[in-house]
Amino acid sequence: MKNLILFVGIIMCYFLLTYLDKTYITTNTKIIDFLAKDYSNAMIQDYLESQKKWWWVSYATTPVLLGIKIVLVAFCLNFIKLLDLPGLENLRFSDLVTLVMIAESVFIMAGLYKFIHFYWINTDYTMESLQTYYPMSLLNIREYLSTEKWLAYPLQLFNLFEFFYWGFLAWGIWELSGKKIGLPKSFGLTAMTYGLGLLFWTGVVSFLILNIQS
Repeated sequence: MKNLILFVGIIMCYFLLTYLDKTYITTNTKIIDFLAKDYSNAMIQDYLESQKKWWWVSYATTPVLLGIKIVLVAFCLNFIKLLDLPGLENLRFSDLVTLVMIAESVFIMAGLYKFIHFYWINTDYTMESLQTYYPMSLLNIREYLSTEKWLAYPLQLFNLFEFFYWGFLAWGIWELSGKKIGLPKSFGLTAMTYGLGLLFWTGVVSFLILNIQS
């Protein structure tokens, strides 16, 4: 029941972020300015009408995608049990799911930071800058590093919020062990499990982008 309440709470937060984005950031005016360079007015209007008709899709897919992400991260962390470490002998999968859901608050804060950035700070933005921005990440200085499209996702992952997420997971493992293993070791366990899973996923995404480019 606790996990269900947490999950619903996280979904509500993401629903709020989606609403704020669609209402105040990704506005029709910005979309029209972005598409006007390549498409006719009729095509743009058709696109806006379809967006209006299918507005609910982004809300409907959020619980599904979020649920998959939480389960996969918890699945990666679950391999810790194979190491038979002190304090983690009776570690339950549901405990890891709870930890991952609590840690997800870091990315909710990242979404809120992005909204604040474009609503109050960088108000003279374009859709291009909006699409190529992730809070406190190397993606924001991509033009100084590389223009290769397949590098966009790895550069996005190098951000301060991802680091906080790793730290949150490490802290949770430390707590679940009853503080019988040190925080540095907990961070190492996070890297061995979630980190390797993330590395694999990043490789898959980058490979797909490379294939699409070719």
